[in-house]
Amino acid sequence: MNDELPLIIECRCNEIAYREDNSALPYSPKEIIREAVRAWEAGASIFHWHGRDPDSGKPRNEVELYLEVIQGIREQTDLLIHPTLGYITQNQVEDRVRHILAVNDDPVLRVDMAPVDFGSLNVDFWNPQAKKFTTYDQVYVNSRDNLRAVLEVFKEHNIYVSSVCWDVGQMRTARCFQEMGLLPQETLWEFVFTGEVMPAGAAATISGLQAFIAEVPAGNQWLALCWNGDVMRVAAWAITMGGHVAIGLGDYAYTRFGKPHNGELVDKIAKMAHTLGREVATPAQTREILKMSPRASQSKELKVTAN
Repeated sequence: MNDELPLIIECRCNEIAYREDNSALPYSPKEIIREAVRAWEAGASIFHWHGRDPDSGKPRNEVELYLEVIQGIREQTDLLIHPTLGYITQNQVEDRVRHILAVNDDPVLRVDMAPVDFGSLNVDFWNPQAKKFTTYDQVYVNSRDNLRAVLEVFKEHNIYVSSVCWDVGQMRTARCFQEMGLLPQETLWEFVFTGEVMPAGAAATISGLQAFIAEVPAGNQWLALCWNGDVMRVAAWAITMGGHVAIGLGDYAYTRFGKPHNGELVDKIAKMAHTLGREVATPAQTREILKMSPRASQSKELKVTAN
């Protein structure tokens, strides 16, 4: 059990969500940087985001959008930077990794980790009132050939991989890539639970969490998140069972709290951890827990801008 380790909190600030339910969800680089600072101040040590059109919020994957965010985060925080794996295309490996490789040779700007989803899945939304799916043909494709190609690139460039798994079968797939020598033995396992409207992953139950945990190699770290659902109950289990937690407006709007920004959500997890007797990890502690090398010194002293 790792329940004596400080708790790693990851902020997942926007994903592919829109502002219909919460106007605080960030689109532009400036807004994303603001949310990163808020999350960092509240206790997050890892920050994850997707490039978005600053006005419409539509998915965009230009290197420039990521570079602006990375520069802003590096100037103001010591967060571990964890951008999406390019999500506009699911098959062109070069397009998926371009924004990550663009900064990889810069010791200050290079990302700290990159996510790999270890399987394909149906991502049609379910309407529980109408009792039907809103679409019937939406598939998030991650073929094993594509996974192999991405992992080869990350291995060549020494990029830390977070292993995102939507079910136990995807964990088994990831373990196979470890045996192949393409996925490092040291990885952060990210368990994706899903809410009622997105029956693509495991339901947020204790039995589901236990099934994931049973597959984690000894000594590895894991965290739990809930896409299109409330993570709070799973967070309490993760905190007391030695895992870690990811939360953010990208996963769920949390309208039961009004219209919170990402920092307020991170703060709720940090306070839960303290209530349950667990300290919250700093970014430096997170690097140590994940057995990462210390990051190169920043070119500027950390500064915090006004919210």
